[in-house]
Amino acid sequence: MIAERPHPLFGPAVRWILRRKLWRGLSAVRVVGLERLGAEAARAPLLLCANHTAFWDGPLVELLSGAASLDLRVLMLAEHLRRAPLLRWAGAFGVEADDPRDGVRALRHGARFLDRPGRALWIFPQGKQRPGWERPLGFRGGAARIAALANGCAVLPVSIQYELGEREEPEAWVLFGAPLALPVQTPQLEAAVLAGLERLRELVAADHPIASLLPAHGRLGEGAATRILARMLPP
Repeated sequence: MIAERPHPLFGPAVRWILRRKLWRGLSAVRVVGLERLGAEAARAPLLLCANHTAFWDGPLVELLSGAASLDLRVLMLAEHLRRAPLLRWAGAFGVEADDPRDGVRALRHGARFLDRPGRALWIFPQGKQRPGWERPLGFRGGAARIAALANGCAVLPVSIQYELGEREEPEAWVLFGAPLALPVQTPQLEAAVLAGLERLRELVAADHPIASLLPAHGRLGEGAATRILARMLPP
């Protein structure tokens, strides 16, 4: 299930399709701390650990990583990757949830990738999509093990939530937290993501003005090849 690198030809098309899904389904993507993401990536490889609450989380990863010009990989469940195999072309690789040996291989592969600044591995430590209101978040220990194996990566907690605004489509709110001290412990990581979610709730309640990363609504140009690939990804 390991993908060594994004496809040089089809990878950009898949990434474009993911962005189009965001554009069609969300009214805004409001990000707190995006400048921190770029600054930390210039100093060290990044392990980005986020809560997982909605389908939009995956496309958000691509948008945010592209905004910071990151060399991206994403660790996801193999069963989900089998339903959308083209995501391998964009840097995703899978792990079999019920196979401990495959889990070890996936964690080691992710850690080996984190060998230089500018590279980023996204992981959702909950292991699967869970309701945004559910507490505790139920983080598993894979992220902490990757951080220990990677030897020098920066671990950033990422908090994601979705809110209804003035438009019919929801808004995505994302907060990048400060890097965590190494060695990282799983409860520490979960607490940092929870703190970010609480900060996002405060910003939403205060109607804090944060510009959206999404373009204004209108038609996005696309070629025939991209339209064909779009039909091969889940809606």
